[in-house]
Amino acid sequence: MGLFHFLGVRLGRDTIPIGVLFSRSGPYAMLGREGYLGAMTAIAEINAAGRYDFVLKAEIRDPHGTIEAYAPACRELVDAGARFLVGCTTSWSRKEVIPVLEKTGAQLWYPCPYEGFEGNDHVVYVGACPNQHIVPLLDYVLPRFGDTPMLVGSNYIWGWETNRIAREVVERRGGVVAAERFVPLGDTDIAHIIEEVLQSGRALSSTR
Repeated sequence: MGLFHFLGVRLGRDTIPIGVLFSRSGPYAMLGREGYLGAMTAIAEINAAGRYDFVLKAEIRDPHGTIEAYAPACRELVDAGARFLVGCTTSWSRKEVIPVLEKTGAQLWYPCPYEGFEGNDHVVYVGACPNQHIVPLLDYVLPRFGDTPMLVGSNYIWGWETNRIAREVVERRGGVVAAERFVPLGDTDIAHIIEEVLQSGRALSSTR
């Protein structure tokens, strides 16, 4: 045993399954692939370091962007022995797996920015929340580009909540939200929204 320790080799290391739950296809596949690659890189680096008495084994599930598939996939990961999971790109997917986490005692590491207004003992919220990105953004934009913005977001929890915060910030500063528009996840047909923004800008300019 002493020789193996001298050579930097550890024997009998436990294997710990880690759930990796990202959609690498579907409406937000690009973000899902980035999250997946980040998790897999971290697992590989930890295993390669050789400093721990365990190795991590990735248990991977891909819900393919289908919201109803997240809770069953989470349950499969827990049944495979994963007590810790990394994943869920959207707020909807995160909320879908929380009941499974609560029932099984598992823990989700949620790596993406989130909309706030949620706290759960079974979720580690790693990403920024709105006071760390939306508020500084508006602090920069409003004095430079005017206080009558149009708010555009995805038509789900993230868009609703972040637009609500943006609206509160604008109104607190004495501004007015010109309009709010929400786009279905995955929809790329936003030419009509761009035209509406341009028309709103022209109308505002003509009144000044």
